[in-house]
Amino acid sequence: MSKLINEYDYAAIHAQAGELMKHRKHLKRSAVERYNKWFDENCAKSKVETALAAETIPGGIQHNLANNHPFPLAIDRTEGPYLVDIDGNRYIDFLCSGGPTILGNNYPAVTEAVVKQITEKTHLHGLYSPYERELSELVRKYMPSIEMFRCLGSGTEADIIAARLARAYTGKKHLVRISGGYHGWSDQLVYNDGATTADMKNGIPAECFHNTHAIPANDLDALEAEIAKWEDKGGVAALFVEAVGQDSGIVPLTKEFHKEAERICREHDMLLVYDEVVTGFRLGMGGAQAVFGTKPDITVFGKIIGGGFGSSGGIGGRKDIMSLLAAGVSAESENKVKVGGTLSGNPLTALAGITVIKELEKENVHEKLEKASKYFMNGIAELTDKYDVPALVFHHQSILHIDTHGLAHIPYFFKGDDPEYQTQLVDAYTNYIEFSMALAAEGLIIANGGKTYLPYNGIGILDDALACYERVFKEFE
Repeated sequence: MSKLINEYDYAAIHAQAGELMKHRKHLKRSAVERYNKWFDENCAKSKVETALAAETIPGGIQHNLANNHPFPLAIDRTEGPYLVDIDGNRYIDFLCSGGPTILGNNYPAVTEAVVKQITEKTHLHGLYSPYERELSELVRKYMPSIEMFRCLGSGTEADIIAARLARAYTGKKHLVRISGGYHGWSDQLVYNDGATTADMKNGIPAECFHNTHAIPANDLDALEAEIAKWEDKGGVAALFVEAVGQDSGIVPLTKEFHKEAERICREHDMLLVYDEVVTGFRLGMGGAQAVFGTKPDITVFGKIIGGGFGSSGGIGGRKDIMSLLAAGVSAESENKVKVGGTLSGNPLTALAGITVIKELEKENVHEKLEKASKYFMNGIAELTDKYDVPALVFHHQSILHIDTHGLAHIPYFFKGDDPEYQTQLVDAYTNYIEFSMALAAEGLIIANGGKTYLPYNGIGILDDALACYERVFKEFE
């Protein structure tokens, strides 16, 4: 019932999303009961451990990626392309920590480099290390739009600084973003004008959102209208774009939108900010901007910059813009945009990032991942057709979209006051949590609902992964 769709053909994806909503299927109730029983019997230690965690950790987990259904899994270790939980169950890892572990877990070159750094040198000292310079030079080498680069502690921090920089550079105050996109948890950028807007606003003063505005995906007219609306009320400082679209591209942006959005930003003296937290060095050495042939003024990075290690993030861009950043609090920082981060660019994380980037080029990883991704996704399309499961099946290089629920597309078909809107949300969410639950029970981990990434060291087990999906698709009705 599904076919492999071109990832930049938004019209085809939108049309298939509509069909999915009309004909959405679910797992048989007998299968759901069996999978729930499997978790109770085979993941008993995880169930106890995460129940204990809930007594001291708000919500019981630290990050939404761990929000597995029917309960979080406690992971003991990783083994190449696998995760192993504290009960000893082994799962294929198609979560990849949310995307940044492109090479995969325990990749030898990275492990050897960081172990040597820890045992022979240091993991942290609080001062400058040459690794910071080497990492910034590598980023600049592969992404020509970046003339200067600054390490930070996370993608959220990088987005915060991008907003500050855009306002300081342009002298304008409004920000425009794509509805449903994700740019971290700061007060001004967590707003997304999507289905979760009300929940996102909890605890944040309403005035924080007065200068942040959202437009629908691929809507150039809406972008122009938003710019005109605020022209005499402070002006628009920047357009923030999650590079391939909402949620790692499940609602994708077209190449035409990117090129025209860049033109519009230049025409109105506003900055184009690319959030490449997921796509930077995963879509290719040049990130999404190389794919689109665009040149953003500011680029935001997340965990990928640290090779998957902690305190990873960064921001890069034109020298005249980046030069507004303060290197620290000193006499020279007057009239600069203040930025800090004690662990930013720490030796261990910077070295891991350097090692990953070098390995990506040395091993020609992206070409191999592209070939593997096409093979795998054609296999998924054949399975959804074989078992008559409506789905959105497409991929941005090794970012895989296997969507059997269509949750992110609902706001593009139904308004919030339409009774069908809530009906669709509930029905989609049921599919959303049960699909990933079933895959986990069959031996493969993705994020709740569908965030799926192919690691380089997982190329050799693609048929095993397809077998996991087939066992789940068999259970749809």
